Amino acid sequence: MHITLICPPWYYMDRTPIISNNLGLGYIAAYLSQHGHLVEIIDSLAEGNRNAQRVSTKYQRVYQIGLGYDEIVSRINSNTDMIGITAPFINHAQIIRELSLKVKARYPDIPLVIGGAYPSTMPEHALSQYKGKDMIDYVVIGEGEIPMLELASGVAAEKIDGLYYQGKEQITTARFIENLDNIPFPARHLLPVEKYLHTDTLGRRSRKRSLEVLTSRGCPFKCTFCATHPVFGYRWRARSAENIILEIKHLLTAYGVEHINFIDDNISLDSGRMDSLLDQLIKENLGITWSAVSGLRINTLNKEILEKIKVSGGIRINLAIESGDSQILDAMNKGLDVDKIKEIVGICGKLGLNPRGYLMVGYPGETRESFLKSIRFCEELKFAGMKTFILSIAQPYPKTPLWEMCRKQGYLIRDDIENVLFFSEYPEANIITPDFDYREVLFRFRYAQRRLNPIEYWGGKILPRAWAKQLIPKELKDVL
Repeated sequence: MHITLICPPWYYMDRTPIISNNLGLGYIAAYLSQHGHLVEIIDSLAEGNRNAQRVSTKYQRVYQIGLGYDEIVSRINSNTDMIGITAPFINHAQIIRELSLKVKARYPDIPLVIGGAYPSTMPEHALSQYKGKDMIDYVVIGEGEIPMLELASGVAAEKIDGLYYQGKEQITTARFIENLDNIPFPARHLLPVEKYLHTDTLGRRSRKRSLEVLTSRGCPFKCTFCATHPVFGYRWRARSAENIILEIKHLLTAYGVEHINFIDDNISLDSGRMDSLLDQLIKENLGITWSAVSGLRINTLNKEILEKIKVSGGIRINLAIESGDSQILDAMNKGLDVDKIKEIVGICGKLGLNPRGYLMVGYPGETRESFLKSIRFCEELKFAGMKTFILSIAQPYPKTPLWEMCRKQGYLIRDDIENVLFFSEYPEANIITPDFDYREVLFRFRYAQRRLNPIEYWGGKILPRAWAKQLIPKELKDVL
């Protein structure tokens, strides 16, 4: 079968897009190709990353970045037998709706499949966007490799677990790959890799040739705000260190990479596997650096692991702190001790690892007192070795425990499925509680910016951010 996979345009608050490496589509393409199918990928975001169109979503004015819908449709091979679109974000429902209408208008008889976080979280919503018109034929729930292969191989839809469609009586069970070493590396030769090589996972221009690598899937933890489980599940599955090293060597040979961005949610969950991976990186001495940008879980780290991270080429690690108040951490179900946070940051400081910390404000239960307690704690962390903080306002993603709790308590400002706001450097909020209103939570966010990231905050106030960074002395740029 001839299959076309599409990464649609994305929404952003500004014109500077984060260019995803599209590993999800790469893995599905590789899996289908391994079983004899012909696959093409259209990455409209990367290919059209200079095409920014101002559009309105239900609650915000944003930029839609990527190829136009007509351009995407024109690139679909006329011999295609099945079309798949990835929907990586819940708040991209509008793009999926608009693009699907265009695709079906041109190819009404070709099966259209969507997968990713949006349909995995809300399959019924994804199928009901067209007021009675059957535009999307199938929704893949969870990981896409197995359902897409079975569908492409002619297995009847009603016999495929992980597939949902109009008329199906109940939502199907997600499918997950158990042994990740058994699936091929992402089919990067089908993707516009040159568009990815000089952009890191935070959207910044990178001097090094960088690519993303995923070494594990799933998360056994139950943080109330996290929306990863509908796609990857609660069971953590990991690739072997040997398999990861083989992929890195391939990227060195094929693309001349100098830096690897590990994008796992839980790369260090198994200390034995993490230790083995670091040992192999040190032994192989591949001449690369690496980062763990999605946030290492602090209670999986110790001095020995951190020392090996340093020696193996780790130059950027992000730590998922979220709050400096133990009561708020408990409310988030983080299972994290503030003393452990301080210990690990202190070790990082002594080793010169300069970690970044994720910090969330505006979580239900956060009083002004607990907020200030959190800020004071984070200021102590900066003295101990924390480089800077990546700040966010608590966002209730649909179907998460945080969403359900806020709906029950009446905390949501916008109580509908398209309430998920786009957040960049522009503060937005969708939760108000007896402890804070909308203005208060925005005040807390800006206060945290001023206290924890003062150079970036005041530089942005005085000059456009890009100009400000050019004027900052070289020795201070690393704090940004």
